[in-house]
Amino acid sequence: MIRRILYNFFQGRNGFDSIAKLTLWLAVIFALPAMFGGVTGLVFNGISMVLMVYTWWRVLSRNVYKRQAEVRRYFDRTAGIRQKLRNLKTRVSQRREYKFFTCPTCHTMLRVPRGKGKIQITCRKCGNRFSGKT
Repeated sequence: MIRRILYNFFQGRNGFDSIAKLTLWLAVIFALPAMFGGVTGLVFNGISMVLMVYTWWRVLSRNVYKRQAEVRRYFDRTAGIRQKLRNLKTRVSQRREYKFFTCPTCHTMLRVPRGKGKIQITCRKCGNRFSGKT
């Protein structure tokens, strides 16, 4: 019974998308300093509440097309930052087996095996050759 009512209520709603998850995490982060009180705590608590209200407004919104367009714009604008974070994650997870170099000409990230000594590295993008020690 309750399950059916909730199902009908959420039918056609936007739900938790990437922006809603981000704003929810930001609300939690802003709520942490608010626990210490004071004037600063009130400000952080207010910001946290505004973010929570915005999150639930996004989740319960019936204008799904507009919310999806906002998510597309969000992904387009944060593509560079997300790519850099992915590259950093790759470098950290593979740092024992590989050494990473950046091409001095085109700034492409290049990966070579560790323990090969001093080698000539050829950039796969621009063809520039440079030396490096693995």
